[in-house]
Amino acid sequence: MKKFVVVLLASLALVGMAGAAETSNGQLVVNGTVTGYTLLSVTNSPITVTFAGTGAAGTANRDASLNLKANRPTWTITFHSASGGLLVSENVEASSKIPYYLQVVPGTLPSGMTLTNGLSAANTQLTEDKTVAATAAGRTPKAGIDFTLKVTAADQADADILWQADTAYTDTVTITVSQP
Repeated sequence: MKKFVVVLLASLALVGMAGAAETSNGQLVVNGTVTGYTLLSVTNSPITVTFAGTGAAGTANRDASLNLKANRPTWTITFHSASGGLLVSENVEASSKIPYYLQVVPGTLPSGMTLTNGLSAANTQLTEDKTVAATAAGRTPKAGIDFTLKVTAADQADADILWQADTAYTDTVTITVSQP
């Protein structure tokens, strides 16, 4: 009888094991990488500065706009003038170069963003490269951040020879953005 009970219990145990569901765990790990991204666009270019011919300050026809989209916490926008911040003409002597000034005014910045702006003053001439840089929290909204580019030209000094009429004066400012 003892053998019968032992065999019966062993059989019930085997049947119980066969009917029990096995469980196993597995894991799926999902990794992501984000590519560095910057996009810089300028609108309302060119800007035309009109001079009355009397030596009085020039008047710009509008401001330009710069939009920057960036996904890194720091970036630098560099402004480089091909003519050192001067409007020049191929047809006029070197002394008749017209100085102008560029100011960069940021729009609404994301919370925590810190900028250093080498073009914050209205009377900044691009005699050398100038920069606007995010030193902290530089990631922009998906739509980017906007900057207004203002161009002004001052009066001529009294001793200056008047600028030549009917002559095209120009300068090109190259704007680049870099991220470390």
